[in-house]
Amino acid sequence: MIGILRRYRAWVWPYRRALALGTLLAAFSVGFNLLQPWPLRYIVDDVLGPGASADGAEVRLAVAIGALVAIVSIGALVDYWATRLLSGSGLNIGGDLRIDVLDRLQRLSLRYHSNQRVGDLVSRVTSDVSYTQDMIVQVLATLLPSVMLVVGMLAVLLLIDPWFTVLALLATPPMVLLTHRSRTQLRRAARRLRKADGRLASSATESLASVHVIQAFTMEHDRLQRFTDLSDDALDAGLESIRLQARFSPLVDLASAASTAVVLWFGAMRALDGRLTVGDLVLILSYLGSLYKPVKQLSKLSQVVTKGVAAAERIDEVLATPPDIVDRPGALAIPVRGRIEFRGVTFSYGREPVLDDVSFTVQPGESIAVVGPTGAGKSTVAALVPRLLDVDDGGVFVDGIDVRHHPLESLRSQISLVLQDTGLLQGTLRDNIVCARPGVTDRDVERAVRLALVDEFASRLPDGLDTIIGERGTNLSGGQRQRIAIARAIVRDASIIVLDEPTSALDAASEELIVEAIRNLPANRTRLVIAHRLSTVRDADTIFVMDRGRIVESGPHDVLSRAGGLYARLHQFQSGPARPVAASA
Repeated sequence: MIGILRRYRAWVWPYRRALALGTLLAAFSVGFNLLQPWPLRYIVDDVLGPGASADGAEVRLAVAIGALVAIVSIGALVDYWATRLLSGSGLNIGGDLRIDVLDRLQRLSLRYHSNQRVGDLVSRVTSDVSYTQDMIVQVLATLLPSVMLVVGMLAVLLLIDPWFTVLALLATPPMVLLTHRSRTQLRRAARRLRKADGRLASSATESLASVHVIQAFTMEHDRLQRFTDLSDDALDAGLESIRLQARFSPLVDLASAASTAVVLWFGAMRALDGRLTVGDLVLILSYLGSLYKPVKQLSKLSQVVTKGVAAAERIDEVLATPPDIVDRPGALAIPVRGRIEFRGVTFSYGREPVLDDVSFTVQPGESIAVVGPTGAGKSTVAALVPRLLDVDDGGVFVDGIDVRHHPLESLRSQISLVLQDTGLLQGTLRDNIVCARPGVTDRDVERAVRLALVDEFASRLPDGLDTIIGERGTNLSGGQRQRIAIARAIVRDASIIVLDEPTSALDAASEELIVEAIRNLPANRTRLVIAHRLSTVRDADTIFVMDRGRIVESGPHDVLSRAGGLYARLHQFQSGPARPVAASA
C-alpha cells in the first residue's frame, strides 16, 4: 500500500487530510470490531456461566446487550465515515489522474502521436485509469482496514493465549507461499489483458472512424473477424486471470475451516479440564472466524491490485514521456508582427528527411504559398511554424526570434490555423467558431461568418449558428466544415494565418467558395497557404515549389507557370487533360 501511495504521491498529497482522518477513523472502526466479542464473552462466563450469580443477572444481561448494540452502532457509524473519506479520496485521486493523463497526451507533439494508435491512447485515459482508480480505492478502503483488523486480532489473541494464536496461524505460511507464486502469474495475465484491451479499443475506434470506407469496400466481414480475434485474445487473458484468482477463495475457506477445527478441538479439551473458560473459547473462536474474513477480502483484492498495477504501468508510460516541445528557459511573450523565416530547416519523422535544408522568408502582411506533389513536405512546413513539431536542424524564426524561444501558448495564440482536417468539436456551429477566441463579441462573429461565407449555409440550418453539429461535423459537407474553420481563423484575429490544404478533396463548387473565403482573409495579416491544388495560390505574392523536401522553384504564379519547371507541369496537369506529373530528379 505504501508503495502504491508513494507511486502516486503527487496525486495523493492534495487529499492528505481526508486520508489521514479516514485512516484514523478506520483505526477506531477496527477497535470497535475488536470489542464486539467481549460482551458475548461476558454473557457466557459472567451471566450464564456455572459460577455466575443469579442476583442481578437480568441487569447484567441488559448491560451486556446494550454494550454490544452500542459497540456495533458506533462502529458502523465510524466505518461509514472512514469508508466515505478513504473511498472518496481514491475516486478524487483517480479523477485527477485521468485529467493529468489526458493533459499530458494533449501536450505531446505530433511526432509522438504519429506513432500511437488513437484507440489505445483512449483506453489508457479511460479503462486503464479506471482500473488504477479501483486499485487505489480498494487499497485505501479495503486493504488498509483489513490489515489493521488482522493485526489487531492477532495482538488480542496473543494476549489471551499465545498457544491458540500459533495454532490459528498454522495455515498461513502455505497461503502466503501460494499467493506469492500466483501473483507473478496474475500480473503477467493482467498485463496481457490490458494490452489486449488496448488493441481491442484501437480496432473498434478505427472501424467506427472509417465506417464509410469499410462499407464502401465491403470490408465489414474482415474488420469484424479482426475484432473477433482481438476479442478472443482479451477473453483468453481475462479467463486466465479469473482461473488464477478463483482458487484463492476456496483455499482461504479450507484454511479457515482447518484452523477453526484445530482450535475448537484443543480449546474444548482445555475447557473440559478447566484451564480455559467457555467464554474465552467463544471469544477465541469469534476472533478466529473474523480473522479469515479480512484475509479472504485481501485474497480477492489481489486481482484488483494486479489489474491496477498492469494498468498503472501503461499510464506511467504516458506520464513518463516528457513533452518534446516545451518552453525554453527565459522565453518571453512578445507581440508577433508576422515575419516568418526558415533557415536551413531539416526535419524527419525518424526515417529519411521530410525537409532538407529548407530556407525562405515571409514578410509581415505578405501572402505566400507552398506547393508541390504529395509527400513533398508541405504540411510539415505548416506544422513547424506554431511548433506542433520541432526542427531537427536549422531554425524557424518569427520576427527574428527562434520559435523555440517563444512561449508556446503566446506563439500559438497569435497564429490561426486552417487544417486539412478541420477538427470540428461536439457542440453548436457558433461554439466551433468562438472557441478560437473566448469572449469574442457577436459583432466579430457575424463579421467572420460573413467573410468566410458561413452565412450562405448557416441560414438554412434549423437553428442557424446555434444548430448542434454532429461529432467532427459529419453532418456537414467538406466545404462547409472548411468555411467554419476559416471563420474560426478570422475570429482569432492572429498576426499569422496558416492554411494547410484548405481545398483538398472538395468539389469545384465548394472549392470556388473556399477560394473566395480565403480572399476575404485580412490583407494585413501574414498568410501561409499550403496547397496541392493551385487554385488557392494564384493570388499569392510568392509561391515556393517543393519537391522531395527541398524548395526547387519560387516566384509569382505568372512567372512560374511560364518557366517550364515543376510548377508549370503541375499547373498544366490541373488545368488540362489528366496525366501523371513526375517529381523532378
